[in-house]
Amino acid sequence: MTRKVSQWVFAAVTLALLAIAAVGLLAGNQSPGDRAYAIEQRLRCPTCKSVSVAESPSQTAAGMRQIVAEQVAAGRTDEEIFGYFTQRYGQWVLLDPPFAGQTLLLWLLPLAAAGGGVLVLLTRGKVGAADPDQLSDAERQRVAAALDAYRDREPEDDEP
Repeated sequence: MTRKVSQWVFAAVTLALLAIAAVGLLAGNQSPGDRAYAIEQRLRCPTCKSVSVAESPSQTAAGMRQIVAEQVAAGRTDEEIFGYFTQRYGQWVLLDPPFAGQTLLLWLLPLAAAGGGVLVLLTRGKVGAADPDQLSDAERQRVAAALDAYRDREPEDDEP
């Protein structure tokens, strides 16, 4: 297989595995406790400000965890639960910014960076890649001289 074909195969297999993992994670059945924890991970603690409600030891976070558990048990959707907290604390309480308005750039910038990285990886082999069989006569002479010098050198004591 040529190098270019193997790069495309590697990229396709990697994307397929990532898609399978994402679908498995998204489609998997969650217990109410797991679902509540996932929601708590996406809510910011109003007291600590830099950690999620799930990780915060504050009393406010403990109260928010209790509310999340109650609302999950009551059968509310994730959007309803986030709406409940957004109504009380504002958009700031969400650790994941909404996909709209001013936060749109926060979502699109990593995608653009990933796309640029993939482009660099796919074109990396083309730029400056010389065929190793296409050496100039001067380069062949230097390689031959270096090999001769290596072969003619004195063996060291620790070599067998």
